[in-house]
This record gives sequence, structure tokens and C-alpha cells, in this order.
Amino acid sequence: MKLVIIAAGRGSRISSISKGLPKILIEVFNKTLLEHIIQNSITVGISDIVIVTGHNSDIIHDFISNNKFDINIELAYNDDWDMPNGISVLASKNNIPQNHDFMISMSDHFYNDDLLLKIKNSDLTNITVNVGADYKTDAIHDPDDAMKLIIDRNSNSISQMSKDLLKYNAVDCGIFKCKYEFFSILQEAKDSGKYSLSDACNILINNQGLGGVNIEDSIWIDIDTPEALDYINKNRKLFE
Repeated sequence: MKLVIIAAGRGSRISSISKGLPKILIEVFNKTLLEHIIQNSITVGISDIVIVTGHNSDIIHDFISNNKFDINIELAYNDDWDMPNGISVLASKNNIPQNHDFMISMSDHFYNDDLLLKIKNSDLTNITVNVGADYKTDAIHDPDDAMKLIIDRNSNSISQMSKDLLKYNAVDCGIFKCKYEFFSILQEAKDSGKYSLSDACNILINNQGLGGVNIEDSIWIDIDTPEALDYINKNRKLFE
């Protein structure tokens, strides 16, 4: 199974301190976010990752070329990197073997291997996509920017997904497990003028095809702002 990392965007919300460095190369605890994701992947048995690049792709390419990793890394380029993230996932289609399940990770989310393993081991028998769901809503660092969910905790079926929900019982932690057919859903969304990952997920919701995986006590944080980076550095023990 391959892990697709979405790393094509500009990272404008953290640009005041990243100085043009792609978010995936921001350092947390003396390692880049990419190195953390690679180590997590190796630990849970993922041997191949696909990094979708776009803005400042040469910086990511040079970093990979100048370092040795114990994992196979493929690069896919998203020409439309300034568009929403569903386009980046579509850009990885040629890197995923047909009819094979695959995973997706945001490039700017810090998490440990236990979280990745829970989603990797989730069952797609009766569902198209599973997303990691954090029910610890009071602990979300930046709730205004979080992708909010309404989930039936008995069936794990997601009925609503939006950043604008006023009432919700979980938050999307940015890691997905998908059947290959999800690419056709992403293409359907694109053809209708909707380009984000959440747009495609909302198509699945209409067909009861989106499920949530309870991440329980696993931790994560979206490092999308200087404040988030400062928070994780000041609270290291919470994330170890």
C-alpha cells in the first residue's frame, strides 16, 4: 500500500516563518515533518510513498536527492498546485496501481505511528474511504480551521463534513485510507467544479461511502500557522 502525501500548496498561513520552505520540510523536534512521516510509514509497514509537489517543488526534490531514506519515494507534480487539495490527490493517480487501496496524508500534520496504523488497519469492505476521526474536540488546537464531522458512533458512518459546522462530534485528522475508485469520485467532483478533498468526500457521504476511524488517544496537530508550531515546540511531552 502506498501513502500519498499532499505537499503542493504555498503554505501562506505559515509563510511568515517558513520563508518559502515547503511545509513538509519544516522542522519539529529536530526532524522535518517529511522525516517524521517517513519513519511512521516504515514502522507500520508502508514501503512506498508518493509526494505530490507543486509550489517550490525543486526544494523538495533537492532535499530528497541529498538524503538517503529507507523507503521508496516517488514524486508526482501538480500543475494546478494553487487549486484545492483534491487536485493534488488526482495528480497521484498514475502512481497508484489500479484497484489497489492507498492512503493519504496531509504534509503539515504531525502525528505518531500509532495513529497511522489505526487507519491503515481499518476495514474498507463496505466503504470507499475511511478518515481518521478525533472525538477529542475540546483538545483541537485551531478548531476554527478544523474539518468538522458528524459521525454515527455505532456504524462509524459520516453524515456531514465541513469546516462550517456549528455542531459536530469529531474532527478529521487529515489521514485517509481509500479504495482506488476514490479517484473516480475526485474526478466527478472536479468535473462539477468542485476541487477539494472534502468536496469528493461529500459526494461519498451522499452514497454512505465515507467512514470514520476513531483515533482514540492518538495525538496529532495541524502545523499550518506559526502559533501551531510554537505550541507543539512548547508542549513536546504531549506529542511524544
